[in-house]
Amino acid sequence: MTADITIITTHLYLLAYAGWALFLLILLITARSLAVLSGKSKADGFPPYHYNPACPLNRLHRAYQNTLELLGVLIVVVATALWLGNTALSDTLLPWIVAARVAQSTIHLVGVNHWLVQIRFGFFLVQVALISWLAVDQACSLLSLLKP
Repeated sequence: MTADITIITTHLYLLAYAGWALFLLILLITARSLAVLSGKSKADGFPPYHYNPACPLNRLHRAYQNTLELLGVLIVVVATALWLGNTALSDTLLPWIVAARVAQSTIHLVGVNHWLVQIRFGFFLVQVALISWLAVDQACSLLSLLKP
């Protein structure tokens, strides 16, 4: 089976994004398990809607949740590109999308203050802009198929 290299790299970058989410989840599970097993926290001591930015575990949980916020949209847009065989743009944009997501999560893990939140938001906007660009490109490709 031979595949266009852009299709392979598109799949790899989509897997990288999902892999980042999985990595954060494994870190979260590990940290929570260690906290419970060491007696530092009760198993029910991690309320889902409580956020204390001073707590690294809370920031890790939030970084993981934030990673999921665009994952579904990204999957649909990239799946459309793959279905259309229109992966040249996704092959170009996905590395930047993944890099911006990793940067956003990393800054979230570092801490929370006015400037860190501004920088983190900038990386979020980069992701939204690039995914939007990719979505518009795919929509145009789909619409071109409707022409008689």
